[in-house]
Amino acid sequence: MAKIARLGAGFGAVAVLAPAAADAPLRYPPATIVMFVAGWCAPCHGEIARLDDITAAARPFAVGVTVLDESAAGRAMMRAVPRDQLLMFPPEKRRQIEARLFRDSAGLPYSIAIDESGRVCADRRDGLDAAKARAMVAACRNGRTSPP
Repeated sequence: MAKIARLGAGFGAVAVLAPAAADAPLRYPPATIVMFVAGWCAPCHGEIARLDDITAAARPFAVGVTVLDESAAGRAMMRAVPRDQLLMFPPEKRRQIEARLFRDSAGLPYSIAIDESGRVCADRRDGLDAAKARAMVAACRNGRTSPP
């Protein structure tokens, strides 16, 4: 089972997710939309600029952001995300996420919604905005997947 370290309100200062064992499946925080972004992804910068609106529209789900690169642009993007919304993964898990992400999607931006039981219940393969976040939460609550 994944270990989720939460410090403070929301996800905490930074939510650090790590598996209990190296081969354990990665678990995401329940009732959360996870946005995968990178510094080189132009539409991802637009998502970060709309993060306040996306977060408000996603309620009662939380919104967490995972930056997949460690470039200067990726680090700058991380600074633009409130600390309580950053989801940080160890490098080996980040590589696994990225490999799966690019296997299942054409690339970034990409977002998933996690239901209360910890399962992926919706995903988006385009830039997230408030209306799309709201639709993802509604899809999760209605037991169907939102359109890609």
